[in-house]
Amino acid sequence: ITWGCGAVFRLLRYYSVASGLALLAVTLVLVAVYRDLALDQVVEEVEAENVTMSRILANAIWPRFADYVTEHARRDGNELRARPETAEIHAATKRLTAGLNVVKVKIYRLDGFIVYSSNLADIGTDKESRGSAFAKAAREGVPASKFGFQPVFDGINGRLTDRHIVESYLPIRGSSGKVEGVFELYSDATARVASVANEVKWLSIGLVWTFGILYGVLFIIVRRADGIIKRQYADLRHEIGERLATERKLQQAVEDAENANRAKSRFLAHMSHELRTPLNSIIGFAETMVHEIFGKLENEKYKEYAADIHDSGTHLVGLINEVLDVSKIEAGAMELHEENIDLAQVMKECADMMKIEADKVGIDLRLSMPNNLPEFNGDGLRLKQIFLNLLSNAIKFTPAGGRITLNAGMDDNGGFKFAVTDTGIGIEAEHQARILQPFEQIEDHPNRSRQGTGLGLALSKSLTELHGGELSLESEPGVGTTVTLRFPPERALVAEPRLPLHHP
Repeated sequence: ITWGCGAVFRLLRYYSVASGLALLAVTLVLVAVYRDLALDQVVEEVEAENVTMSRILANAIWPRFADYVTEHARRDGNELRARPETAEIHAATKRLTAGLNVVKVKIYRLDGFIVYSSNLADIGTDKESRGSAFAKAAREGVPASKFGFQPVFDGINGRLTDRHIVESYLPIRGSSGKVEGVFELYSDATARVASVANEVKWLSIGLVWTFGILYGVLFIIVRRADGIIKRQYADLRHEIGERLATERKLQQAVEDAENANRAKSRFLAHMSHELRTPLNSIIGFAETMVHEIFGKLENEKYKEYAADIHDSGTHLVGLINEVLDVSKIEAGAMELHEENIDLAQVMKECADMMKIEADKVGIDLRLSMPNNLPEFNGDGLRLKQIFLNLLSNAIKFTPAGGRITLNAGMDDNGGFKFAVTDTGIGIEAEHQARILQPFEQIEDHPNRSRQGTGLGLALSKSLTELHGGELSLESEPGVGTTVTLRFPPERALVAEPRLPLHHP
């Protein structure tokens, strides 16, 4: 626990340091992103202004000098600089750009030849614009701009130093709407860049202060968390100690319960074997007396008593066998002797055996199954035991005049589905889960025709599960009960066609 407490604080401390570095990185990224976006905005704004300016220049210059620029201007720079058209264009350009941020103007033909430049030395050249992607875009009718820093720049009104310049290439369209030339306008964006730098500075300061406060709050939380952890350490250690002691007691109780359960199973198994031996003798002697093997009994009552002894002994042996089976299942010692079983024959035998008991109490017992029912791969003795237990249980809780049906069929997955349905007294919902447990039975039903150990349903459920199946129960008081068995598809084997079987 001590190591865990220190480890938690170390993790918190590392987390706070990592958070501080992350906040710093976020600040730098945000500032850089903002600066880039702001500069892009400056370029867009200046380009929009240059587009407007290019239209003004085109309206003032192009109607008069379009032919001169596009056709008649020669390629000799000295001659062009001496021509009166150059002086007129230069004067108009200075007049129109006076007081604006435009510091340089160029006009060139679509072939890239510069006919006019406010820097007269550029006139008659074309090597600056011939391969420019921006100039190419302008010749195709799309304005394009680029941004850069110029330590020295020759402007229309003289030399400039340390300037941020936006260079825009703008198409000149004639009266037909076609591009006839290109304006190249250079605008001074130094003031705007300075404004962006100032905004970036204050943004940086604001972010540093904000994230600094957040980091401070985080650091205080970490320190307080450390104090809380240390204060709670003693209580936690005491609580864990108590829990460990309780866990040891519970473990001991579980072991004691398991030992007691094993002892109970051994006792039941031992006593069942011990009881079965004398009971078999009693049953044998009673049967000898009933059949009068060694001579007639003088009093008929003795014969009746012997028959009662035989029936009671047989019933008691059945109960003992059920207890033995439950003990084997609980100990994991129950083994299945699997074989291919003719279901029609097994179910008919079980129905015939229990029909005698049902007729005694006035109950109509029926058997129903479809033709082409596959054979069952499993333990035939245990399957009979399941059917007999369920039918016997249904007879116990069905009053005279009722009906019991044993159904067989296939479910949608190709597995077996059996159901024992009765019109008996039913079971309340709160008791349905309980009676599926060993030695559990409903004691407050006066209509029960017999008493038992409460093992029938539980044993049937366990034997079904040993076959990989499941048992479920649905019941409604006063209406009846249905116990459903479902076995997996691997228990089904292909059977020969058979007519439907119905036994009233």
